[in-house]
Amino acid sequence: MKRYLILEDGTVFPGEGFGSSIITTGQLVISNNRTGIEQSVTDPDTEGQILAFTIPSVGNSGINRDFYESINSQCKGVVIGSSSLSTVDGSVSFEDWITSLKIPGIKNVDVRALAKHIAEHGEMKASIMDTHDEHAIDQIKALVLPPDLVKRVSTRQSYPNPNMGLKIVIVDLGLKYSILRQLSYRDCNSIIVNYNSTAEEIENLHPDGIIYSNGPGNPTDLPKTIKTIQILQKRYPLLGIGLGNLLIALANDCRIIRLKEPHHESSLAVKEVASGKIDFVNHNHSYTLDDKYIGGSDFIVTNVCVADGTIEGIRHEYLPIMCVLFEPEAAPGPTDGYYVFDEFIDLVESAKKQEGVRNQWN
Repeated sequence: MKRYLILEDGTVFPGEGFGSSIITTGQLVISNNRTGIEQSVTDPDTEGQILAFTIPSVGNSGINRDFYESINSQCKGVVIGSSSLSTVDGSVSFEDWITSLKIPGIKNVDVRALAKHIAEHGEMKASIMDTHDEHAIDQIKALVLPPDLVKRVSTRQSYPNPNMGLKIVIVDLGLKYSILRQLSYRDCNSIIVNYNSTAEEIENLHPDGIIYSNGPGNPTDLPKTIKTIQILQKRYPLLGIGLGNLLIALANDCRIIRLKEPHHESSLAVKEVASGKIDFVNHNHSYTLDDKYIGGSDFIVTNVCVADGTIEGIRHEYLPIMCVLFEPEAAPGPTDGYYVFDEFIDLVESAKKQEGVRNQWN
């Protein structure tokens, strides 16, 4: 079935439809991931997005359903050059999998030309449609993408991920399962709460530390969450990942900017400023911190992207707060970033010891 990927600037890319036959519109994101397609499609960060994969052929090793990052698919559509019908050990093919998820797809698209166009003109809205007339283009231009992406993916009810160690409250902005896995490996007793939970509700859980997770959308759309962070950061160790990083930065008068060339790649080099160590980690963000305003804040830069100098990690000078913009849990990508969870656990344990000393002398 002939279908068309239409960008809001009027550019049209023809292709062949597969998956769901519905018309879909979302933010077009170019993904340079070479592996972990299952993780990319089910990542809550992709809520409201149409994912365009630049890999020449998708699905060569089949689809492994054990690699999901959420129960349901989050993205609005997928764009690929070609797909393989391969399956391994009883897995399903990529096209059959996309069909089962009821996601619209379009293949045989010139993804190299598409990626070049987006690099030159920036991320924009797009639709997968059956026609490409002026009316269709006008519809895309007029559509306003929803600002409540985090609301759509955040848990509605709090729930536990039990264990016997430190009690960590995770504010779900679009939580990936791999973050829970990393905390489980470290024996953390986790409780996952809604993004709009109040400071009082979180404090009533008596956490040892708090994580603000990754998630989709623009952080400026979450003013209530920012105000809650301003209260909690004075009382508990915090770790911000992805969107959580940006919200913590905004809570401390930093500024954010939209990247001209967003980072959506599973293996991008990041340098640790203090040691010069290079890690290859997963990136999935369109925003970063404005480095012009870091110097006047209470944060120091801990990590930068080797390719473009983008700030990828910050740490508070005197409060137990650390943040990374990259995804330390990988999924997909290398495991170089796992150390972030170890450092956060050390931060929490250190804060508990200091609290114990204070209580002893009070």
